[in-house]
Amino acid sequence: MPHDRSPDAPAPLRPGWKSVVLVCRACEKRSKGPKKIGAREVAKQLGRACRDAKVPRVRVVLTTCMSACPKKAFTVAAASSSGGVTTIAFRRGDDPAAAVAALFPASATEPQSNSTSSAPSAT
Repeated sequence: MPHDRSPDAPAPLRPGWKSVVLVCRACEKRSKGPKKIGAREVAKQLGRACRDAKVPRVRVVLTTCMSACPKKAFTVAAASSSGGVTTIAFRRGDDPAAAVAALFPASATEPQSNSTSSAPSAT
């Protein structure tokens, strides 16, 4: 007989997203936080960059303090279903596409190239 879930246990959900990007909202309120850019703008930039990089089903979320607190930057963290969390400091003027490339390895955002095609043939 299979083990059923307890009736008091929370029901598991299947979200419509595969990866999540967290942008610290508290960074803009600190005295040594970034100037002339807001957390919402950073989230929008990263969301567009994720879409342009074809990161599959990503969700960008504003969050409270993550306790990393980089000077003059936002803390941005990314987690995906493949495991692992990557954290970066996003500053005003940083390229959102480069930030997405740092948050998600090339294997997740670009199709893999055939490594045998670039190897010299042994004839």
